[in-house]
Amino acid sequence: MVLQNFKDKLDESIDRIDHAADQSLLRKKVKNLKEIRVSTDIQLKSIADKTKISMKNLKSIESFNFEKLPSEPWRNSFISQYCNFIETFDDENN
Repeated sequence: MVLQNFKDKLDESIDRIDHAADQSLLRKKVKNLKEIRVSTDIQLKSIADKTKISMKNLKSIESFNFEKLPSEPWRNSFISQYCNFIETFDDENN
């Protein structure tokens, strides 16, 4: 029983570390993509129109307020669509 409790706590700690690392990488990616969006004059409204993601949710993504986004799986979908839109636009214009 004690060993199982230790293992559970260790697993929780590892999950928190993984989550923090994932969040850090996600923040870096979103920051870079926002810079690309701004430098290429892509308007958030254009992204909202094409992806059907609300302006409120797009602003939450760009300000790293991921907790304000809907729960999974919507959260991951919105972030992925945002990233894909900008990456595709950037690829087509380079």
